[in-house]
Amino acid sequence: MKKLLGIIVFVIIATLSYILVSKAVFVSNELGLGLASSILDQENKCFDRSYKQISDSLLSIWDTLFKTSGVRDNPFAMMLYFIEYFRAMDQTDSDECFSLHEIIANNNTNLVSSVIATCAIMQKMGWDFQSFFSENECYLGIHFTGDWQVRKGNWVEKDGKSYFLKEFDYETPIGELKNDNPASTYQCLRSSKVDLEPMPLVNGLPVFHGPSNEKHLVWFYQGKKYAVSVWIPQGQAEFTRNLPASLFGTIASGVYEFSNMGLIDNLKYLVEDFEEYDKVNFLFKLSQSESIFVYDNKKPIKSVTNQLIEGHNDCDGRSIFLYCLLDAVLGYDSTDIVFINWTNHLAIGLRPRTRTAEEILKEQDAVYVGDKYYILDPAYVGDTHWGSKMERLSGECEIIK
Repeated sequence: MKKLLGIIVFVIIATLSYILVSKAVFVSNELGLGLASSILDQENKCFDRSYKQISDSLLSIWDTLFKTSGVRDNPFAMMLYFIEYFRAMDQTDSDECFSLHEIIANNNTNLVSSVIATCAIMQKMGWDFQSFFSENECYLGIHFTGDWQVRKGNWVEKDGKSYFLKEFDYETPIGELKNDNPASTYQCLRSSKVDLEPMPLVNGLPVFHGPSNEKHLVWFYQGKKYAVSVWIPQGQAEFTRNLPASLFGTIASGVYEFSNMGLIDNLKYLVEDFEEYDKVNFLFKLSQSESIFVYDNKKPIKSVTNQLIEGHNDCDGRSIFLYCLLDAVLGYDSTDIVFINWTNHLAIGLRPRTRTAEEILKEQDAVYVGDKYYILDPAYVGDTHWGSKMERLSGECEIIK
């Protein structure tokens, strides 16, 4: 990905320098309110200048680049491209806020200028991004569609919407802050558009270049040992580290992540002669394998890629991991699978597709919730199977779908 980013940066710098220096007409900002010396007014003016400097020609260049790299209409990936782009420039300690043209022309920026320029670009493209700042902090703010189901993170409410905060780096998950004592209130910019769209689920991953790391997966099913090797792109681990602690957002990315590892075809081959009940339990035992994962109830939700690399997860992470396997390998979708949420515990529920599987589940007095969603709890290890339920868990639970 970094090689691709280098090409993108070179093309953008060369083209933007020509467009912005030779052809752009810069309109002075007439929207400043309050005292000219105030921080808020300065940053609003900086945002307005940057926003006006983004021409249709410039948008067309970015659109072509994102289409080529496979992330067109994927604002999560676009955001990360621009973070890398601005962070690759010379960084200054100046308190001055530079416009997009000034940043590109001088190959020089700072945190506030980079955040504001990224916010201007994403808004110009129609996505609902904000900049939130206090005296010592500055973050991107991202409004997600509701189907992400973000479970944890720092956010700011504005105009009835939740904006999750993003450190302007390439390694901190959205919603997680490096500051142990974040400000109680933040200022924000004026939006240039009112019909901005929230960030949708990830609909693909860029092509990752560079090294990959091999990981051996070993598990047992019905007394037989199984083993496969996967190749995990290093760039994929870095990219997905930025995902928020989200249920369906992590799943949407996870299906693509598995495909990039070469895992799916191997698993499809291994289960091709199984009936539905055994196919599900086969993947269930893979997700429970203690040689692959150590259970750690302090682990936040992470991408399936980083779960495999770190070898640690909790009930949330394991449930997401198994959900992605059921989707990618067996083709179950959101009508078949739900999350089952108890106080301090999460599992999934799967509705059988075949009469044979349903009869087996009935014979075993398997436990289900709602409309025949039989419990699959990958954190409940041992002699467990599709339909097993921990005794300590109450009958009261929430179904999330």
